[in-house]
Amino acid sequence: MKWKKDKTEEGALLNDDFSSKMKRFLINYYPVLILVGLIIVASLISDIFMSTRNISNLVRQQVTYMIIAIGVMMVLLTGGIDLSVSSIAAISSIMVAYSLSNWGLSDSYGGLALAILIGVGCGAGIGILNGFLVSVVKIQPIITTLATMMAFQGVGFIITKGSTILLDRSKPAVTAFTGFAEHGDPLLNIPYPIYVAAFIVILFIFIMNYTTFGRLLMATGSNETAVRLSGINTKKYIFSAYVISGILSGIAGVIITARTGTATPLTAGVDYNMTTIAAVIIGGTSLLGGEGRVSFTVVGVFIIAVIGNIMNLISLPTYPQMVVKAAIIIVAVLLKGITSRKSA
Repeated sequence: MKWKKDKTEEGALLNDDFSSKMKRFLINYYPVLILVGLIIVASLISDIFMSTRNISNLVRQQVTYMIIAIGVMMVLLTGGIDLSVSSIAAISSIMVAYSLSNWGLSDSYGGLALAILIGVGCGAGIGILNGFLVSVVKIQPIITTLATMMAFQGVGFIITKGSTILLDRSKPAVTAFTGFAEHGDPLLNIPYPIYVAAFIVILFIFIMNYTTFGRLLMATGSNETAVRLSGINTKKYIFSAYVISGILSGIAGVIITARTGTATPLTAGVDYNMTTIAAVIIGGTSLLGGEGRVSFTVVGVFIIAVIGNIMNLISLPTYPQMVVKAAIIIVAVLLKGITSRKSA
């Protein structure tokens, strides 16, 4: 009888252990499970979804969102927020096109390289401004980035006079620039911007997991006071997060111009802000800071992309899609709150 009782207790312990492991797995990997579920649903809804052309277009369209989302994640990890990423991408896009068209930089590959540096540099400059105002002047991140969003959206209209800049594709540098976004490598035919996004993703996975900078950035968002009292300059990490966000938004802006061959201030009105923030939250990053993964941010981007793709395949109009995306943000925040409480 005692032996049977011991076996029964051992079985109960094993069941409890399995249950707790499953619960932890669901809490830790729910973004991946959601993405897998959506892919299955999309495949059942439409035969087109799993076609090579649709998947290729889907990934290609998410390049800029992935790059911007990683920058947004870095800021959220510090407990801040960056609402200016759309405007930064627009300014960078405009400055690349403007310098190629108006400053004679489209005549040589050296000029093209300089134009790209100008575009990314503008993104870095706005990031520096955001970082300074937040970390040094101590203005609330939402106020700072809302102000710079509005200001540089206006700057974009001033530079372009409200019109679209068209690149002259007869110029060799412009041909190479747009060809970079339009064509793929000879071996796999994967568009080059996807390689850029993949490199950035891998780079930041390494930074966040294997460097002191990544660990201290995360710690700053988790408990800034404790990190500061231990003698670490938390301002540096908060400042750096906004600069990184600016640089990555600048890179995205350059890719936008390369892909379209144009630049317009209306890029600032594209939903990069809300979509990337939603993707980062869906990927498990906490709005309070100190918690998040680069890989899950990428998963979050594709969750929103697949949902959008499903809505397009069933011919849902644009405006209802906006309502659905807003609902997704609310559900993501609620789901994150529930999983955080259960894991505590």
